[in-house]
Amino acid sequence: MASSGAGLKQQETVNVDGHRLRLTNLDKVLYPQTGTTKAEVLAYYAAVAGALLPHSRDRPATRKRWVHGVGVPGDPGQVFFQKNIDSSAPTWVKRFSIEHKSGTNIYPLVNDLATLTWLAQSAALEIHVPQWRFGPRGRINNPDRLVLDLDPGEGADLAQCAEVARLARAILADMGLDARPVTSGSKGIHLYAALDGQQTSGEVSAVAHELARALEADHPDLIVSDMKKSLRTGKVLLDWSQNNANKTTICPYSLRGRFTPTVAAPRTWEELEDPDLAQLDYEQVMQRLAGDGDLLAGMDAGGLDADALEETAGGGSARTDRLSKYRSMRDAAKTPEPVPEEPAEASEGNSFVIQEHHARRLHWDFRLEHDGVLVSWALPKGRRTRRTRITSPSRPRTIRWITALLKAASRRANTGPAKCGSGTTARTRRKNGGTARKSSRCCTASPTADSPPKAAPTGGSR
Repeated sequence: MASSGAGLKQQETVNVDGHRLRLTNLDKVLYPQTGTTKAEVLAYYAAVAGALLPHSRDRPATRKRWVHGVGVPGDPGQVFFQKNIDSSAPTWVKRFSIEHKSGTNIYPLVNDLATLTWLAQSAALEIHVPQWRFGPRGRINNPDRLVLDLDPGEGADLAQCAEVARLARAILADMGLDARPVTSGSKGIHLYAALDGQQTSGEVSAVAHELARALEADHPDLIVSDMKKSLRTGKVLLDWSQNNANKTTICPYSLRGRFTPTVAAPRTWEELEDPDLAQLDYEQVMQRLAGDGDLLAGMDAGGLDADALEETAGGGSARTDRLSKYRSMRDAAKTPEPVPEEPAEASEGNSFVIQEHHARRLHWDFRLEHDGVLVSWALPKGRRTRRTRITSPSRPRTIRWITALLKAASRRANTGPAKCGSGTTARTRRKNGGTARKSSRCCTASPTADSPPKAAPTGGSR
C-alpha cells in the first residue's frame, strides 16, 4: 500500500481484493458533530464487510451521498440519491440494468469489499437495496426476504416500535417465518424474515399488507397501516410497502446520514425488551460484531402463505375483529345499517355485493364474502383500468339484506344500499332535499343459511 500527500489533500492508494483504489481526502470530516472522518468511514465498512455483503450481494444498490458531509442540525449537508452507476466507475464493479417507465438505469451491485470501498470513497454513506436479487444474466428473481418497517409517528418512540415488533413476530412465527429485528439507525425498527423465493413481490406485499391491517385492527391505539401522516400521531406506522419490487430499504450494517454516525444494526429480541432501547453508532456496531457475529445470519427461509396469515391472525378465541373500523364509523342508534357488537364468526360463504353508491361522487362498491365479513373495495366512476380500486373497511354479512334508504347525515363512511349477489337489489337516488326513489330487482345466487331464498337467472357466487 502506498500513500502520498498530507492534510486535507491526504491520499492513499490501496489494493483491495486485487483491485487498486485511490482514496482521497481521508481526513475530511463527514460527521461534524462527532468529528468522524472519511478514513473512519472507510475503516468501518472494511470491518463490517463480512456481515454486510451477504445482505447486499446481487441486489441493485441505490446510494445516498453526502459529498461535503452531513452537516449539523442548523446547517444540514447537501444529499442526493444516486441510482445509475458513475461513468467513471471501475470496470470490475458488477452492474445490471433495470428498465423503468422513465428510462433504463444501470445499478452497481455491492458484491465485494472493493466495491464497498469504492462507494465509501465517494461519500455514499447509505446503501439502499430491494428485497430481491438479480439472477443469471440480470433476471429479477422473486424476493428472498420480507421486511416490515416500523416507523414511529410524532409522539411515539422506539419502545412502542419494539412492542409492535413483538406483536408482528408472533404472527410471523406462527406462519413459519423467523423474524429478526434491526434498529434502523434513524427512528424505528425493521423486521426481516427470510423467504424461499416461491412468491412474487406482489404476493409478498399483499400478505404484508394484510398482516399490517390485522395488527391495526387488533391494536388501533398503537398501530396504523395507512401512510397518511395525519393518522400517525402517537402511533407506529407498520409500513408493509417496502416489499414492492420497486422500493428499497436501508441495507443492514449501512451507515445512516444522520448528524451522528448511526447504523442499521441487527439486534436481539432480548434487547428489544429494554425500555431504554436506543439506536447504535458505528463504533458500537463494530464492537458487537466482533463479539457476537452477524445476528441476521442463519435465518430459516420459510414459505409465505396468505391462508396461513388468515389462520394465524383470525383463528382461536383471540381472532382478529375485522369489523372494528366499520363499527367505529357508525352510531347504532342512528343508522339502519347492522352494527354487530362482537367480531364476525368465520364462514365459508361465497356471496358478493355490487353497490351503486350515490355519495358526494358516484362510485361503485364491490364486496366479496370472506371469513365472515364482506371484504370491500370502492371502484371510482370513470376509471377505465380494471386494476383501479380503493380498499374500504370490511362489512358485516347482514348488510346484504339491507334495502332501506340510508341517511347520509348518519354516517361517516362510504356505504350505501347494496346490489347483492345473494339478496335483493336496492338502488337509491337522493333528490329535492333528501327525498329518494328506490327500485329493486332480483339477481341472487344459491341462498345461504342466513339469506332468504330467491329465484334468479344470474349467479352471484364466486
